[in-house]
Amino acid sequence: MRLCPVKAIQVKDSQAVVNAERCIACGTCLLVCPQEAKEIISDRLAVKNMLKAKSPVYASIAPALAASWPGASLGQVITALKRLGFAHVSQTSLGAALVSKAYQKILDRGRLQSNPLLTTACPAFVKLVEGYYPDLVPFLAPVASPMIAHARLLKAYYPGCQIVFIGPCLAKKEEAARPEHAGLVDAVLLYSEVAEWLEEEGLNPSQLAASTWCELDRELAALYPTAGGLLRYLEPGEQLVLGANGLEQVMDILHGMRKEGLRASLVECNACVGGCLDGPGMPRQESLAKRKERLANFQMSLPAPGSAAPTFPQVSTAADFRPVPIQTVPHTEAEILEVLKQIGKTSPEAELNCGACGYPTCREKAAAVLDGMAELDMCMPYMRSRAESLANLITQSAPSAIIVVDKDLIIQEFNPAAERMFVRKAASVIGLPVGRIMPDEDFRKVRDSGEWVVGKRVVYPKLGLVTLQNINPTQSQDLIMAFIADITKMEKQERELSTVRAETLEKAQEVIDKQMRVAQEIAGLLGEVTADSKMLLLRLMKLVQGDDDGR
Repeated sequence: MRLCPVKAIQVKDSQAVVNAERCIACGTCLLVCPQEAKEIISDRLAVKNMLKAKSPVYASIAPALAASWPGASLGQVITALKRLGFAHVSQTSLGAALVSKAYQKILDRGRLQSNPLLTTACPAFVKLVEGYYPDLVPFLAPVASPMIAHARLLKAYYPGCQIVFIGPCLAKKEEAARPEHAGLVDAVLLYSEVAEWLEEEGLNPSQLAASTWCELDRELAALYPTAGGLLRYLEPGEQLVLGANGLEQVMDILHGMRKEGLRASLVECNACVGGCLDGPGMPRQESLAKRKERLANFQMSLPAPGSAAPTFPQVSTAADFRPVPIQTVPHTEAEILEVLKQIGKTSPEAELNCGACGYPTCREKAAAVLDGMAELDMCMPYMRSRAESLANLITQSAPSAIIVVDKDLIIQEFNPAAERMFVRKAASVIGLPVGRIMPDEDFRKVRDSGEWVVGKRVVYPKLGLVTLQNINPTQSQDLIMAFIADITKMEKQERELSTVRAETLEKAQEVIDKQMRVAQEIAGLLGEVTADSKMLLLRLMKLVQGDDDGR
């Protein structure tokens, strides 16, 4: 977010996504994302299918190629591309030469406007002006980019061919897809995509024989991809021409044109600081300075255009640009202040403008929230204060004592529960060794061994305190935290419960003993009655028997 020049990164549900409407395809996010989460939508599959078809496929390869494959010459790279199936490989710098002539004609006519003309070779810059500076679109030079001019030339010279542009610029993918360019550039590949493709096919350009260039490649503007490259091929005479490289400089030029106007006749504008040599699709094995050196050496090795050069077809280098303004809704001061209030910015002094959220000012961030491009919790000072507030609330209201000491066992935190347990005020103990208020053996053990103390019962007789303690180091080992629960009442209740249990068992035993005695007495009485009954019955039986015998 911080590095996106037009703030086209939208944060939604705590995830960063590219807002396609606002994006100018400069590729900055591709280079700076530390997680390398950005992926390029590749045309490789489409190109492979094109190569299988009957129509010949021509590669228009940007002049930065000479600095893109360390260890391999341009001719060797051309051989590698032909091995992939390309019928011919021609250099886009031929189109750059045509475009340079178009700009020279404009300069020769003299200054015609109140502001300078802006070059249009860089599609990311063109999209920036069309979307964010639509009032300056009339100052865009009506000249096509080298890619489009070269594609027109190849289509005219080789009727029926298909064109694949290969270069370092991500924005070329969008430029090729513009409706007015339909049928010109059939696909776009970055150098990095081609490098991956060659590796998959087992092709190492440095190990191949060099091929000759396309027959058209004679008059080449090879230094075009460097900062100020176009200006090298112009003869401005007495007219002032300027260069702006990198979106910061470019936007400064645009602001200057809006504010007070500029007297220059032409400004060459490149979105990348080092020109196309610094594009997002350039290999990064070498420094920018080394790439410039390699390209300059290549330029010096080019032969002068000879009489054997073929006659070029007459192709147009014209272009037309129209405003496509980014749709934004103006916000009232009340709306901005309401968002600021929600993140604790209730006064101008509270607007720190720290830039941690990615926006240069708190007000711009508030506007982004209203636009749906940002979220409230992107404000780092706000989230920090909120986290500290929550942490402080938890510490202050925790029922357990929380004692934090540093590696020297000096007390750093002593919460209210600790004050109640140890009958000491935090202000009087913070900064003192923990051994002043309690034995510090466990703290030392944790500090020296890194092992936790978990669920240890510790009694403080003088305080009438029984505790259950957990002591552990923090992740960085710089602090040690003790969580001490007061279990005095719990143990007292446990003792009382044990007494009640013992008394209950004693009473139960008494009841059982009494029941047994009663049962025994009842059994005894029943036994006597039964014996008497038995004797009476026996006597009765004898009497009955005697009467029978007497009859």
